Amino acid sequence: MFILRLQKKHILCNFANVNTRGYISSLLLVISSTLAQAQLSNIGIESHAARGFLLPHRQNMAHLPMGPSHFAELRVFIQTNTDKEWKRLYRQPQIGATFRGFNLANKDLLGYGLGVAAYLSTPVIIQNRFIWHLEVGAGPGFISKPFDLEDNYKNIAIGSHGNVFIMLGQRLTYHATDRLDLAIGTAFNHFSNAAFSLPNLGLNYPTISLGLSYRPSRVESDSTAIARTKTRIESNWLFSLNGGVKQSIKPYNAKFPTFSLTSDRIFGISRKSSLALGLDFFYNEALYQYRNALGEAIDPQQNIQSGVHFGYGLHVADAMLLIQMGAYVLDSYKRDGFLYHRVGIRYFITDHLGMSLSLKTHFFKADYFELGLTYRI
Repeated sequence: MFILRLQKKHILCNFANVNTRGYISSLLLVISSTLAQAQLSNIGIESHAARGFLLPHRQNMAHLPMGPSHFAELRVFIQTNTDKEWKRLYRQPQIGATFRGFNLANKDLLGYGLGVAAYLSTPVIIQNRFIWHLEVGAGPGFISKPFDLEDNYKNIAIGSHGNVFIMLGQRLTYHATDRLDLAIGTAFNHFSNAAFSLPNLGLNYPTISLGLSYRPSRVESDSTAIARTKTRIESNWLFSLNGGVKQSIKPYNAKFPTFSLTSDRIFGISRKSSLALGLDFFYNEALYQYRNALGEAIDPQQNIQSGVHFGYGLHVADAMLLIQMGAYVLDSYKRDGFLYHRVGIRYFITDHLGMSLSLKTHFFKADYFELGLTYRI
């Protein structure tokens, strides 16, 4: 606090005197103080340069890739310790935020992109100098040139500046010194707006990267540090009520609410993982309006969809990452096929009450996002 007060006073005085040399000195003092504090903490920094390509997962996207894609990345992460069971269970993972600036492989139609994600990177194999990490992250994304009916109608992949950014990857790090690592990684990067604004085919970028990392402490491979207090996740029941927003094709450019009610029976299979069997009920007002605009003249109850699903959950502290595949048992529309999918996260605020955020899809086609409350018994 004493150092911060001195810094503040010094900067204000130099600002009043318009003294450039004093301003630079104050800035250097702030930076050096911050670095000194970081050296005593568990904060690390990592940067990467990557090369990849735009994956046109639909035939009508074949015109979009115009060369390779690149990104530059800056990460700020916390090297966890062993004070909690989940940290020991995941072998002291790194948790942090990544900032990725993309050349999207088509400057004229797609422009540039930015992905910001909170991520978890957990060691899988730890050797003397090498560590193999698996990682997952999600957050907001930005595309500089979305679809525009008049000025950018050939961009049929993304219809909005704001999007969701998802990354899945792996890294191999080599301990060059006590604090510096060399890293090579592969990743799958995805931009989507969950059909909030059409079109929304999504953008997918597989990449390979090289990087340099400053880490505060080394992950130890002591097997006794792994938690043994429970043999598996406890089985329970989950009930979720969700809402979302989806844009309709007809009437064009109009947005409508969506609703879903989900029940799950969770079966613990390990200390990290669980399986789920569940039942879903969906009501998509955008689909109802679209079908009536086509002249089908359906009643609201005919727009209700229901299905059964099977899923996998990965539990990290109070959060659960989920992936599910379901089959419709009640669906009068049928043109999206009989299978649907869901990926997302549930976070429990208390032992019983939690929040959920997920994306419902039909394979690679996003249907809508689901935001809601979850109750566990």
